Amino acid sequence: MIDLNARLDDLDTEDNMLRHAAADYFAQDGNGRGMREWRGKPPGFDKARWREMAAMGWTGLRLPQALGGSDGTLLQATLVLEQAGKALAPEPLIAAAFMPAAALLHGDNPALQAAWLPRLAQGECTLTLAWQESESDQDGSNPTLRAHPSGDIFVLEGCKKYVAAAAAADAFIVSARGPQGDTLLFLVEATAYGLTQRPHALVDGSSWSELEFHGLQVSAQNLVAGPKTAALALQRTLDEARILAAAQMLGVMQRALEITMDYLRTRAQFGRPIGSFQALQHRAADMLIQTELARAVLMQCVQNADVLGSTSADTTLRASAASQAQARCTHAAMHITKEAIQMHGGIGYTDECDIGLYLKKAMVLSSWLGSAHWHRARYGALAPLEADEDKAQSQVIGSGEHAVSIAELRRWIAENFPPEWRYPPSRLSQKTAKPWHEKLYAKGWAAPNWPKEYGGMGLSAYEQVLFQNEFDRHGINLAPNPGLTMLGPLLIQHGTEQQKREHLPKILSGEVRWCQGYSEPQAGSDLADLRTSAVLDGDEFIVNGQKIWTSFAHEADMIFMLVRTDPKAKKQEGISFLLADMRAPGITVKRIRNLGGGEEFCETFFDKVRVPRSNLVGAMNAGWSMAKSLLGSERITIGHPRNARAPLLRLHALAETRQRLQDPVWRARFDALRLDVDDLNALFVRCVDVLRRGKDLGAEVSMLKIWVTETTQRISELLLDTAAEDGVQNASVALAHGGAVHPANVFFVARPATIYAGSNEIQRNILAKAILELPG
Repeated sequence: MIDLNARLDDLDTEDNMLRHAAADYFAQDGNGRGMREWRGKPPGFDKARWREMAAMGWTGLRLPQALGGSDGTLLQATLVLEQAGKALAPEPLIAAAFMPAAALLHGDNPALQAAWLPRLAQGECTLTLAWQESESDQDGSNPTLRAHPSGDIFVLEGCKKYVAAAAAADAFIVSARGPQGDTLLFLVEATAYGLTQRPHALVDGSSWSELEFHGLQVSAQNLVAGPKTAALALQRTLDEARILAAAQMLGVMQRALEITMDYLRTRAQFGRPIGSFQALQHRAADMLIQTELARAVLMQCVQNADVLGSTSADTTLRASAASQAQARCTHAAMHITKEAIQMHGGIGYTDECDIGLYLKKAMVLSSWLGSAHWHRARYGALAPLEADEDKAQSQVIGSGEHAVSIAELRRWIAENFPPEWRYPPSRLSQKTAKPWHEKLYAKGWAAPNWPKEYGGMGLSAYEQVLFQNEFDRHGINLAPNPGLTMLGPLLIQHGTEQQKREHLPKILSGEVRWCQGYSEPQAGSDLADLRTSAVLDGDEFIVNGQKIWTSFAHEADMIFMLVRTDPKAKKQEGISFLLADMRAPGITVKRIRNLGGGEEFCETFFDKVRVPRSNLVGAMNAGWSMAKSLLGSERITIGHPRNARAPLLRLHALAETRQRLQDPVWRARFDALRLDVDDLNALFVRCVDVLRRGKDLGAEVSMLKIWVTETTQRISELLLDTAAEDGVQNASVALAHGGAVHPANVFFVARPATIYAGSNEIQRNILAKAILELPG
């Protein structure tokens, strides 16, 4: 199984060293040896190993050096926790080290910090946080445990539930309600009079405890955080812990996936490995997609949270990042471990099989610090659906002469894009939208993904997402321009200087419109089975054959296509990449009517069409490598979040018009879809950033294509449901704030998305074989 983390992510030397050190250390445990050894036994882990981790700097990783810590970043903490999750390490690093360290550090009692944090960093003591009081109390903002002042002491009365690592704690950091109704944080030693513990066993062998405080007296000197800082300190601590718990779940799901793939490769039934069964391969591919989505989201959220301070605005951003990471990782961890049990068959239900331990750990982690449902709702409430206007004033996309702030871009689009084109019932063709392209070209914005030296904007992957988001929010729905998104980048890489000079400027200006000639009637998703032939005759090729699904071929000036130039070679080895003039004698175009009544798709026939040899891109019979490169570019283009975000925004606008936004059932479905799109953003940026670093993407681009097309279909289904009876009328529905949406057309357009550019079934086959290395 290929390690996509090593292939896609750009960790620096120090972070890589830490990751490998943690992997080597936790690998000593194998798959859950420590978890088996310590389940049901207090304190639940080996104190000697705890001291070893302290010696490596992990228990004090997030503490400043002045307090005995390592000054580590949140990213570094997640790297350690991921490896702990893979090994099912029982040591409660989050509950007994990171959470109490954060609560003390973000409090306002330097004396307590100096007394306890160096000891915690050195592994001499363990602390834990007691904040939750009921299963519905996920943010701890309204504690009912009371702190009554009496001279220079406080008297605590009340209860805390679900306290992790309590059996090992030397002291607790406890949230309480002060006399003015404000939140306070206290440090209470485990041996304090008036404190009672009742442990509750969990399915993974660990335990949570219920703490009861009966007249417990605590000195004012043990006030960790007063009314001005306690609530923010608690919120920051919980959200950092949620990100770390997401990292641990990532390790759990990653290792569960690896174990399951090993089993699929070796377990034989009906005379062959079960991993060769397509049904299991497709389920395995979905497990991979969930894992890599989770990793992309986690890394993005860590990067966002690592640079935040402690203001209220920063707290909100950290909270939304934490909820995004938790929502995705809890869902993914449960999905993957449940699937792993199914794929192991009967043996997976036995205690002797390690895979069951991963399911149990996922169950515990996914219920701690908030469920996926709770975090989706929280994210939906905290994170604006569209970028904040005030923040946009300071955000700049690009650099040099084409640099533009988001606010300026919004104003320019509003002033220049024809209002009657907003939210069209079907996407606008290149020909229809040519005046708009000309405006973009005049501004230098026609090719965000092209290098600057060829007239593009040279935007990073993240900037491309920001740039496109502004067009989506305005209701712009244009048909993809294959010249800009596919052929241009390919010519930049593989074309001759003459081909670049001749074609790139005309693609950029919109003077020449292109279509793509890949699919053929009999080949389907088996692209290498193409039969359109090109026979060399002097300085020209003679082309015969047929292409299908050539979008907007009836409006195109030129076509780029794959042709067979050596019929005797193996399928992939006899293919060449050719450019042809659509006005050449012998080319006939027949339009195909689709379910929505449109005629974008075409059949293109070639009857003895002569094409200059100079229109051959790359070497003769070497077109397959370029075809794969171009398919990768196409799948990246199809996998762009804009393809799902545009209908998502229309869905939200329709729901606002129909007053459905406050309907809890509808809102739960929308919040899940919204995170599916926002999580896609993270995966898209992660993949395209590889290209920015000058490296190539492989089969992993199929993950983008699968996720965006199936997410778009789910959005279109909720759109149709929200429109109710109006959804099946062949007409647009007016939106409250202008524009309209045609629910049926959105639904129809989403149908073929999972078919073109290689059906999603084929994409899953590719992932199963090329990434998961399952047998054929």
